[in-house]
Amino acid sequence: MDEIEQQPGATGGSGRDASRRAWNGDDARLAQFSGLLGEVHDPLTWGLDLEDESLTGHAGSDDPTSERFVRAYRSFTGEALEVETLRVRVPDDDVEDVVRAACSGALAAPLHADIAAPVEPAGSDAADAADTPDAPTASAAPGPDFADSFQDYRSAMRALVAEVDEASLTTGTFLVDGEDTDCVRVTARETSAVYVAAADRALVVTGPADLVDRVEVVTRPVDALLSGRRRADGGA
Repeated sequence: MDEIEQQPGATGGSGRDASRRAWNGDDARLAQFSGLLGEVHDPLTWGLDLEDESLTGHAGSDDPTSERFVRAYRSFTGEALEVETLRVRVPDDDVEDVVRAACSGALAAPLHADIAAPVEPAGSDAADAADTPDAPTASAAPGPDFADSFQDYRSAMRALVAEVDEASLTTGTFLVDGEDTDCVRVTARETSAVYVAAADRALVVTGPADLVDRVEVVTRPVDALLSGRRRADGGA
């Protein structure tokens, strides 16, 4: 699945009030994404903090997974969990591809971070010597070879994708809004991805398998993100 794209006005951090201020009630795309959005109910109960929420993709695309609203959470121990709301449900024949891609994406996230990390600078002693007038120039220690790192990254990616492709696809139920709802799930390397059709659209939940099994996922109207909408409707 596509990587999350930070949209103008989107912000990380916890708290519903921060979300309303960020969207500011002026995001036409968000307003057009009318309906219900999935989220973790009371994230702190599960040791989670809302790290980011964003709308990504293209409204005019024929790909049902293109336009998604993503809520990204981070646990106190650094584990990531995401609840994605797809604008429309995925055809039954494509569900397997979607759930496997979501699992692969969750497993690949640390690899992406590693390959994007900058090369370590020269040691502090060398830097201090270079800044000292009339000091002899210290040669920087050679950094890791990017080509080798990239090859390692590609090998790791191929291995995890192959492992996800070989993992069993299972069907069962997933709790949404307090009701057991049919779902499709894949688990690899103790990371699960769950596809569930709910609220006339679809949710994809990814994260550590034990955490995915325990969190309470609920759906709420997108209007809750639009600043001033509740007040205009007479709500709190």
